[in-house]
Amino acid sequence: MSDLRADLQADLLADLSPRTEQPPVPAAPPAALPPELSDATPALSVQWTPLRWSRPRVVRAKGGVGKAVQLGPLKVELAVKD
Repeated sequence: MSDLRADLQADLLADLSPRTEQPPVPAAPPAALPPELSDATPALSVQWTPLRWSRPRVVRAKGGVGKAVQLGPLKVELAVKD
């Protein structure tokens, strides 16, 4: 029983003793974008055509690299333009 008490007392005293502060670890710099993407401008367009319905699909965006989602009368397009 005395060994358990001695172990608990040693743990408590170790927790109460002052600790030395560790210097903060510097954060890694953010990764740079590839040059072909850093000069591009993203564009978002939403088109609503109530008289024209289409089946749900994902297609390539017009005028840039990206995708467009068409669902009924709604078309949402995200393109990257130079």
